[in-house]
Amino acid sequence: MPKNLTQRGKGMEPKIRSGQLLDDEQFKKFMESDCKLLTSKQLANVLSVSDAALRKQRSNNKSIFKYAKIKNRIYYPADLIVKTLHANVVDRK
Repeated sequence: MPKNLTQRGKGMEPKIRSGQLLDDEQFKKFMESDCKLLTSKQLANVLSVSDAALRKQRSNNKSIFKYAKIKNRIYYPADLIVKTLHANVVDRK
């Protein structure tokens, strides 16, 4: 295990950057606006629920939030979270 976890992965450039397809400013904009992902723990904090509750919903196929599973890690696209919440608003009469 690395001594300093902040150094983990240093020097490894994503493929999108290795060929300089995007300059530094374009890459920064892409990561900040187009690529917002929340981990399960981050979403749990936002919703004030436990990470276990989200995990249980996923395992029972009852999650209302779309997610991506990449190498056994769960990520929720932030823009879809907002859309899902808006789509499930209940109008009290």
